[in-house]
Order: sequence, then C-alpha cells, then structure tokens
Amino acid sequence: MESRNPSTNDDLQNEGRRKFFKLSAIGAGVAAAGAAGGFISYRVNGVPHDTFPVEIDDTVLTPFDQRNSVFSYAISQKLQEQYPERNTAFAEELGIPVFTFSSIMKSLISHSQPNPAAWDNNTLGYRQIDWALCHAAVGPLDRYLAPKSKFGSPATGEHTWDQLNLATEKWQFSSPEDASQHIKRAACLFGADRVGITHNDPRWNYSPIFDPITSTEYSWDDDFPFVPKTVIVLAFEMDYEAIRTAPSAVSAASVNNEYTEMSLVAGQLADFIRRLGYKAVASGNDLGNNVAYSIAAGLGEGARNGTLIVPNFGSRVRTAKIYTDLDVVEYDKPRSFGIMEFCENCKRCAEQCPSDAISMDDKPSMAPTYPGSDRIDIAWHGQKGIKKFYNDAKKCFKYWGDNGIGCVICIKACPWNKPDFWHHRLIDASNTVTSGFVHKLMTEADILFGYGNMEVEKAVEKFWVSDKEK
Repeated sequence: MESRNPSTNDDLQNEGRRKFFKLSAIGAGVAAAGAAGGFISYRVNGVPHDTFPVEIDDTVLTPFDQRNSVFSYAISQKLQEQYPERNTAFAEELGIPVFTFSSIMKSLISHSQPNPAAWDNNTLGYRQIDWALCHAAVGPLDRYLAPKSKFGSPATGEHTWDQLNLATEKWQFSSPEDASQHIKRAACLFGADRVGITHNDPRWNYSPIFDPITSTEYSWDDDFPFVPKTVIVLAFEMDYEAIRTAPSAVSAASVNNEYTEMSLVAGQLADFIRRLGYKAVASGNDLGNNVAYSIAAGLGEGARNGTLIVPNFGSRVRTAKIYTDLDVVEYDKPRSFGIMEFCENCKRCAEQCPSDAISMDDKPSMAPTYPGSDRIDIAWHGQKGIKKFYNDAKKCFKYWGDNGIGCVICIKACPWNKPDFWHHRLIDASNTVTSGFVHKLMTEADILFGYGNMEVEKAVEKFWVSDKEK
C-alpha cells in the first residue's frame, strides 16, 4: 500500500525518529538484538513448523458449530427465538435490565441507512460524510458481491457454490512449486497483499454450516459441491490512517472496504482455478475459521485480541480463503514470529477495549476464563481445546450496537499496527528475539510515540486532509 501525503508522513516519521533515539535504554536493547544478525532475519521470516504451531487438545477440540457464531446468531431470528434464555443470562452478566441481540442489529441497520437521524454533524467521525464513506465502502459487497457474507451467510454472490466456468480439461502444472507460484501470482495481481496455501483441515471448518438468513443447515458431506483438499488464504491490509480514527465510521470504512475487496479477489481467484479445470469456492467469514487457516498457511499468528497479526501489517488485516480440490500444490508451513510472546507481556488492546471483552490473562489458556464462561447459556460460542486468549465476543458485539458501527480500537491500539517506516521494522525485528521486560518497554514506547492512542477527532482530521501519492 502506498504511503499517505508525504508531508504528513514525513512529520510523523521525523517525530518518531527523534523520540526513538531519545530512548537510549530501548535503543540499547534493539542494538543488542541487532547483533544477533542472521538469527533475527530467521525469526523475522518466522520459525517454520511441520504441524499447527499452537498447542491443541484433540480430546476437547471439535469443529465449530456455526450456529454458535455471535454474528450468525445476531442476524438469525430463528436462533434467538430458540434460545431466549441467552439474552436474559447475558443481561444479568452485564448488570443491565434488558439485553437483546435483535436490538443491536436494529441499531447497526439504522446507521447503515442514508438517514439524517443517524448523523451527528457536530462530531468528527460520525458526520454525514463519515457515514457516507463507511457505507459506500461496503455497498458493492452488500448489493451483489456477497450479501451478508460478513455475518457468515454462505453461497452468495462471488461465494457461490456453483462451479461456474469449470473447464473440462485440467491444466497440468509442472510441479507443486509451479502450481503454488502461479496461484500466488494470480492472487497478487487481483489485489491480495499476502497469500498462503495450506491443507483443508476439518477442525477449522464450520460444521454444520449455517445460513443465518434462511436458517438452513448444510453439511460438508451431503451439500458442499466437492471434497476440498486445499485452502488458499488471502490477506488484505486495512488503511493505517483510517484505522487510527477508531471507533468512528471512518475506521469502519477501511474495514468495509477490505471486506468488499476480499470478496471480489477471492471470487476472481476461485474463477481462475475453475477455469484451470479444478473445483473452487470463495469464502469470506463463511465456511471456516479464517484466523486458524491463516496461521496454518504461515501468514501470521493469533493475537490477544483474537485477530491475526501479520508481520509489517500487524492486526490491520482482513482475510478470505478459497476451498479447492486442487492438491498438487506446494503447501506453506505455519510459522511463529514471536507475536504471542509479545502479546503475553503487552495487554495494550485489553486495556483499551471499551467493553472489557478482551482477556487480561497473563498466559493463554485452553478454554475461556472470563466471568460467566463456565455457563453454557452465556459462553456458548467458544471453541475450546486451543491454547490462546479467549475473549467475550458478546461484550464486543454489544459495544457495536452502542457505537452504531464496528469498533477496531483493539487494532488501533496494537503496537504491531504501524506505518511501514524503517524504525518500526527495526522494532519488529527486535520483538522476535526479546521478551518480557523489553516487550513492556516497547509497549510504553509505542504510547510515548503517540501511536495507538490518537484522539478520534484529531485522527479524523488527519485522515481527510491527506492524499494518496499519485
């Protein structure tokens, strides 16, 4: 992604440099890490693994029932009618008299309309022009690319299960490496920022698949059009300056724009593969767990806030995937980048979360630990048996309703979320080989530099006065 207005970026870069070199203790730590030379380069590129790099308890872990997804549940009137006790139990947990998921959806829908009642033209980030940007960014997705795919609705638009344009003759790649190279090059041409390829893994697939719009359940054996063997994962960078405006409508515009782009690109790549004679289905938030597949494909690591962190982009990414029966392809290995160790010592996203939805635990766990997580009527959505930080998605989603739009404050606050300046890459490099005390220093330095805590109105002003370089 190109940088913003040169004057804006230069000022920010020079300020960052000055503050960076004033922190002599941190500078010494970075220099010491730099002395490791080739080892740092090795760690920055990630330590490869032959198996999934996160500890898993296969006696507990089962495929995720999509009916338990907070997003699918929130737009399914049938599910809400089936489990009315969930609203009551969650209201009790929050200490409020009434809670309904349908009320959150009504709030989100009302703000998606060109309705003056939803505008606050006296507040930067929530004005008519900010809301216009937010919803124009997602317009093509909702109209025809893949309606409701953000909430997990399968087989819509570009995510069709129909094997359109399937060639009757299969293109013969010269080798698995050749297949991987051509697929990745096509994906980058279409617009993906990162590409990884991994095996289809039933542990990361929703089962059953659920359409929250029609309340239809699908199985992989009886309903999916083929037996998938490979999953191609695509990562898309979200705009840095827009994310800095979180939780305003401008930050949501960046999220929406990548949802639109990822649906288009995934659809194009699926069409490309079908035209080579192999079956393929594009997928956004439907069909399976994007973070798990991204980790398996070597794109990054899971973070404390539940998102994927990709080196150079941080958690400022959205991901899509393509399921295909093409299996003569070189698979990427999952890699560790030192991100989880950093998350253990940082907690910046949890401290900034307005709904207290993100875990403050010192270490990841194999099951949820947040209050009420032992009650099935409240904590129905967790996929236990994976060593990670478990967060309360319902508290997060409630804030969406309060805000009238998504949030992404946790992404804004993350120290890995930076523009691509050389001194940020140097810090990223040191993060891979240091731990504990130095990680805490890096977090404090991030706050000192002014990243991740810019006031919303100031960030909105900066966003609207900057231009892409031509």
